[in-house]
Amino acid sequence: MKSTFAKRAALVAALMLTLLLFTGCVGGPSEVSWGSLSLYGSPQTILFAFGDRIVMIDPLDGNPIQLRDSSGAARVDDTGNPRLWEITSPAGAATKFFTAPIPLDDDTLLVVSYDRGIFEVDVPSARINNPTGYAVNGLVTGYSLMADELLYVPLSSNSMTARTVNGFGEAWRLTTRQSNWAQPLLVEDTLYLSSLDHSLYAMNPESGEVLWEAALGGAMTSSPVYADGYLYVGTFGRKLLKLDPQNNGQIVASYDTHDWVWGSPALVDGTLYFGDVSGWLYAVTDDGDTFTPVWEPVQVATRAIIATPVVTDQSIIVGSRDHNLFWVNRDTGAVEITRQMQGEVLGNLLLIQPSEENDLSRDLVVVSTMNAAEFVVAYSADNGERVWVYSR
Repeated sequence: MKSTFAKRAALVAALMLTLLLFTGCVGGPSEVSWGSLSLYGSPQTILFAFGDRIVMIDPLDGNPIQLRDSSGAARVDDTGNPRLWEITSPAGAATKFFTAPIPLDDDTLLVVSYDRGIFEVDVPSARINNPTGYAVNGLVTGYSLMADELLYVPLSSNSMTARTVNGFGEAWRLTTRQSNWAQPLLVEDTLYLSSLDHSLYAMNPESGEVLWEAALGGAMTSSPVYADGYLYVGTFGRKLLKLDPQNNGQIVASYDTHDWVWGSPALVDGTLYFGDVSGWLYAVTDDGDTFTPVWEPVQVATRAIIATPVVTDQSIIVGSRDHNLFWVNRDTGAVEITRQMQGEVLGNLLLIQPSEENDLSRDLVVVSTMNAAEFVVAYSADNGERVWVYSR
């Protein structure tokens, strides 16, 4: 028992140290957070935000996208080399990028950085329009959400700020008792924020008025998932919870886990799939006032599972701090494919399927690591075949 506890404590301590470095509590290297992957545009491209830059990647081959002029010709630099779509920290304003850029209009992206606020990016030229950034009066520690002309930004300074998209002035600010690392969730006319202070807040999105606050017995680092009138959220209290937002967030059902639940669950076909920081993977169905396991929890990894799993017809795909990517059978929970990587897998995973917006011939799962040799890697979602890698 002592050995198990010590192992778990060491894993959690290491993970928390990474985040303490990231949130500025102590000094550390410039690239201490994990990055994010997101899809943008038509034809689809991948935006990868990590450290001091954001790059645009072709999902077909993993190559950086080249900048082109209005006639479609490739732009070149002074030495004749193609210019690539890449955003770096403005001169004199070094910063860290770790969240997915937000489309503002057809030619503009909003990029919220860790310590320099909000940047507007001109997409055709890959240029930051406001190099000094719009200040948000705090360190940004969670993904922002834009809705109805407001940008909601979680902060480390025990608060969340709502900014007007026109000018980015502050519309209101919520004060909490701890930092906020989760992206807010907007459902109809209610905004939800899960916090490290163990509470889930329900707010009026226009005014910031707190409609109710539910104490859930554990810190939360991820957004709740909404379905059929209920909210589902994992906590550091080692639980998955089902909440009734029409009854002030009352806990309707609870499921005990082996360890802290970091990421949001994936809800697919009535089943919730999620991992914990000791590498356990869960699949449970919602049976009203109880959760029922599809199969007994399996410890697929030796270290933490942070990101929300990707779920395909046959598999649950999860990454871990133990440098592995796993394909787990949805029906049995058995690990069927393991792919070892050169770095920790902490950031979100993308599932990209063939569509009119791309020329893919098969489903891809795209994952990022903390190692520059394998910053972004794409695998065939059905058999784990390695398709391409983006490195720096």
